[in-house]
Amino acid sequence: ITWPRGRRGWTIVLLSLPQSNGRDAAAAQAKRARDGGLRRIGVLDSSRFASLHPGYYVVFHGIFASEAEASSSLQRARTVFPTAYQREIVP
Repeated sequence: ITWPRGRRGWTIVLLSLPQSNGRDAAAAQAKRARDGGLRRIGVLDSSRFASLHPGYYVVFHGIFASEAEASSSLQRARTVFPTAYQREIVP
């Protein structure tokens, strides 16, 4: 999935990879997430979002309107990516 332009919301960050590793590395991790049964997976360029540290590709799961909604998907995400966490995304 693609994060909607200009939208503020919550997501589950599965992992972040330095952009120096290349977008293909992030795409491979997104595939790993899908292969693990997670749906609604995407990759963000962290440099485009005020709430993220620049210089990373962020593999994410879902777009949620609230922290509570994101929280409801966190345990499932952790079955594939144990260090996953919820994060607010601010354009």
